[in-house]
Amino acid sequence: MPPIGMVGGMSWHSTAHYYRLLNEISEGRYGPRMNAESILVTLPFAPLVWAMERADRPTVAGRIALAAGRAERAGAGGVLLTAFTAHFAAPQVREAISVPLIDAFDALAEAAVDQGVTRLGVLGTRHTLADPQLAVRLRQAGILPVMPMPGMANRIDTLIAEELTAGTVSEGAGETLDAAVEAMARKGAEAVALACTELPLLLPRAAAPVPLIDGVRTHVVHALNTLERME
Repeated sequence: MPPIGMVGGMSWHSTAHYYRLLNEISEGRYGPRMNAESILVTLPFAPLVWAMERADRPTVAGRIALAAGRAERAGAGGVLLTAFTAHFAAPQVREAISVPLIDAFDALAEAAVDQGVTRLGVLGTRHTLADPQLAVRLRQAGILPVMPMPGMANRIDTLIAEELTAGTVSEGAGETLDAAVEAMARKGAEAVALACTELPLLLPRAAAPVPLIDGVRTHVVHALNTLERME
């Protein structure tokens, strides 16, 4: 299987989670010490955050695309972005590389279909929730996206930006997630996708009223499946 290319650093805490999970799943699938061969290109996070605050998306997308190209030139057979928010740059990344971009939104849609979900709640950053690519991909798979109310969406975005990307988990972080999931279940969501690299850091949540889909895990599994098919 060719190496998996990863564009990371958005934040490094979530990238570390991706790396650990990738190798745990690889060993579980292929045997002891059979960790995945991977190529990690890590970007400094702060300049990307500053550019996003200035609404300078072209600069951020360009840096992500350049990093993906570096991973391909180093031998990656496919590239994944270790941040859901960064998927707004997916079109630019696809133009910059000739190997597949292993898309997290494709992975979520695939997981929801496998679980028989037709109404999927989605939690993530405000940028991810506003990204039309996510809703389009879900609808193409026959899934109705269920979005949080604005107040709850802002609470989740603040939790991600001010705590989880800094590696901090307050006592109230899990309660905020639980409240969001409960609200989405009341809106008719049959499951809730954690479409964010940091939110799965709060798992497991024993009292969730509907199943939770770990976006990072589904993305990693999708990546391994994709590269297996390339052998």
